[in-house]
Amino acid sequence: MKKQDNKHEKAENKNYKLFGLSQDEYKEIGKLLKHEPDDFELGIFSAMWSEHCSYKSSKVYLQTLPSKGDKVLIGPGENAGVVDFGDGDVLVFKMESHNHPSFIEPFQGSATGVGGIMRDIFTMGARPLANLNSLRFGSHLHPKTPYYLSEVVKGVGFYGNCMGVPTVGGEVVFDECYNDNILVNAFTIGIAKQDRIFLSSKCEVENIVIYVGSATGMDGIHGATMASEEFDSKNNKKRSTVQVGDPFTEKLLLEACIEAMDRKLIVSIQDMGAAGLTSSSFEMADKSGHGMTIDLDAIPLRTSGMAPVEIMLSESQERMLLSCRGENLDALSSVFDKWGLSCVKVGEVIDEKNIKFYYKSKLYKIFDVDTVVNGPVYERPKRKPDYLKKILPIKINNYEIPKNINDIAARLIMHPNIASKRPVFTQYDYTIGTNTIVPPGFSAAVLRIKNEGNGNRLTKGFLLDINGNSKYTYLDPYIGSALAVIECARNISACGGTPVAITDCLNFASPEDPETMWQFSEAVKGIKEAAIKLKTPVISGNVSFYNETVRKEGGNAVASKIYPTPVIGMVGFIEDIDRVVTPYFKDDGDEIFLLGRLKGDLGGSLYMEYFHKDFRQKPMDIDLDYEVNLHNCLRSMINGGYIKSAVDISEGGIFTALTESSITNPDKTLGFVVEYEDKEMRLDAFLFAELEQAFVLTLNNKAKPKEFFEKASFYDIPIKMIGVVKEGVIKINSAIELKSDKIKKEYYSVIKNILSK
Repeated sequence: MKKQDNKHEKAENKNYKLFGLSQDEYKEIGKLLKHEPDDFELGIFSAMWSEHCSYKSSKVYLQTLPSKGDKVLIGPGENAGVVDFGDGDVLVFKMESHNHPSFIEPFQGSATGVGGIMRDIFTMGARPLANLNSLRFGSHLHPKTPYYLSEVVKGVGFYGNCMGVPTVGGEVVFDECYNDNILVNAFTIGIAKQDRIFLSSKCEVENIVIYVGSATGMDGIHGATMASEEFDSKNNKKRSTVQVGDPFTEKLLLEACIEAMDRKLIVSIQDMGAAGLTSSSFEMADKSGHGMTIDLDAIPLRTSGMAPVEIMLSESQERMLLSCRGENLDALSSVFDKWGLSCVKVGEVIDEKNIKFYYKSKLYKIFDVDTVVNGPVYERPKRKPDYLKKILPIKINNYEIPKNINDIAARLIMHPNIASKRPVFTQYDYTIGTNTIVPPGFSAAVLRIKNEGNGNRLTKGFLLDINGNSKYTYLDPYIGSALAVIECARNISACGGTPVAITDCLNFASPEDPETMWQFSEAVKGIKEAAIKLKTPVISGNVSFYNETVRKEGGNAVASKIYPTPVIGMVGFIEDIDRVVTPYFKDDGDEIFLLGRLKGDLGGSLYMEYFHKDFRQKPMDIDLDYEVNLHNCLRSMINGGYIKSAVDISEGGIFTALTESSITNPDKTLGFVVEYEDKEMRLDAFLFAELEQAFVLTLNNKAKPKEFFEKASFYDIPIKMIGVVKEGVIKINSAIELKSDKIKKEYYSVIKNILSK
């Protein structure tokens, strides 16, 4: 009899494409394994080698970011970054993207994004204190935008509210570049004691490996690889890759983990986030320098009959992998049993750097940890985009000054990117915990830390802000990304805080496009240089590539790409919360001052986009040294007790800064009268230029003007009185005269109207 040919054992496993691997990566895996990989092996490698888990296209650039500083205790590499808050306290924070799941299933995608980032925080031993978010949607005129906005906001609020963690700030942006790819970036900060930070790298040989939390189901399978590829017309078929969250279970998991940590029952812990059990087991093993055994038969399952690869790749929520010493197993089990959660021994830590999987009581697979974790690192081709050849400095004289500038100003304040986001943040509980000093809707969120001990009044607090400038990053990736860092620092400084550290979320299109990689490299450079100047190291973060949708048009594949969108989350400190300054005007008759300088460059401004239908001009450079000096000057004035209100000039220009300062006072509706006298600057440039390095201020009644001006002189920062606060009217020379109450009503109704569609 002719011997049977076992070609099926040697044939290429075509499923590598379904797992998101390239052919070269597939061949490399075969070389490492010395055989053709089966689906289980492909699943493990595809998850760990995905952009989402490995950062294979971004790692060479991320390594250039500053990550060390006086306050930094733990930087990139752990579940979250950690800074010293003094008095034995530390703040733990991070930002993550959940873009792809939120586009497919906006409610569950956004909800589980919030849940996932909170797990990263309490995995470190910190109790979550506050959430922020950056939400980006398509044009407000796009028919799907109201649906996405409504569902995402519901999802964010649902999970955060159920967890009892306030959502204290964020941003909501509308632009047609997000019509086919919305962005949901979630930020959480927590507090812990410095001597009880928990790491995934601490597991010890002979530790028992424990699975805790919810059972494993079919949801989220291939979630990590789905987040590492572009969308196409078959997005609905990817709904099964979106995780389903249960915040009530996560609340139990939080309390159980904190209790077990307090009782010193846990040695090491890792959240089962992207790639589920795969990433948690391999990351824990890699960071500790050990290996482990995993018994797949012991994994609690929500769906019977799951295949081993499905168990490993499931991204079911509210699960953790941890290690403990054998003598603590019973005590640990009793803690999780008390909270009604599974606590199952699934393996042991071993003195070899392999992970051994057992299935049906037999050794199933062995993986070398280094082989899986140390995947390919790419330095992909870069090319400056051709469109930038047409992005030139603005020639303002080519554009007429509108005759109806009064109407334009009124309409600009109603643009959804400027109008109040109150209908969004009122769906979040932002006061739970009673620590919120400055709520959403103002420059930066401010929270206090309550005194729990000696009866002395504790006055210190921390500030949070989140910002991105995708339009400016599209026009100049270096300037736009630096501006995102600067804008956060401005908002924190305007409240009286000192910026300390940042986390970032870098949202870009496909890294396989050389133009995207050029944008990415320039953006990282901008973040790096701004962070160095402002002394705000990058201590955690996330990269989200493949934010594009490929469609067939006339037989050709056409990609709809987002603008490059680096988002920055910044944390600052303030020694005395009684010194916090808010941005809105306080009293009729207060004098209004301009601290800083105006250049009147309208390039890239909302005014140019909205009214001249042309924003594609190169933004002016930002003087980082001047920026640092300006912030130091303002903080010195605030610390000296001179300042009653302070706000920076950003989107919409000084007109928006003045108007929002007038109509956002929660107790009264104010206005202003400002005289503009610069003969060398056009009126529209004065009103609407956005890249100004300046703040609008009012003074405390007890402030001595002489000392105030001496402060500015000491820092060599110009200061000038430009007007007064006046109730009921918004007036600039004879060109603009609007009624404050009417503008306020419209300002607060825009987003409500979008949500009601």
